[in-house]
Amino acid sequence: MTSNLSIFLTYSGNCKQAMDFYADIFKASFGRIMKYSDAPGGNDIPGFDDKIMFSEMEIGGLNLMLCDSPNEEHVAGNNFALNFSCSNPDEVRRIYDALKQGGEVVMELQKTFFSELYGMVTDKFGISWNIMM
Repeated sequence: MTSNLSIFLTYSGNCKQAMDFYADIFKASFGRIMKYSDAPGGNDIPGFDDKIMFSEMEIGGLNLMLCDSPNEEHVAGNNFALNFSCSNPDEVRRIYDALKQGGEVVMELQKTFFSELYGMVTDKFGISWNIMM
């Protein structure tokens, strides 16, 4: 079983500028980059075709995931989640189920176009989690 814990940062439309800023400062390179227009079936969020749906970069051994959020409640300073990925579907389900106890489900664990299992939950301590396989 392979697992990984990353930090997922969200931005209100300026993710690409943040990525370039961090890459310059830390001499880091980008991993995968996906724009909203790259999603299967296209983008249905007005004004987000060229915005970042998903990107990743490594800084100092830490994997950062970054994106532009279409969420109107985006608040700078609260714009992060921990992202746990695991290759074992039973372990993904176990961790998701444990984190949602006493917390709030944001997105039920489900198959998406980018993951066999993906869900979002805010745990009972107010920490946002993305859980995926």
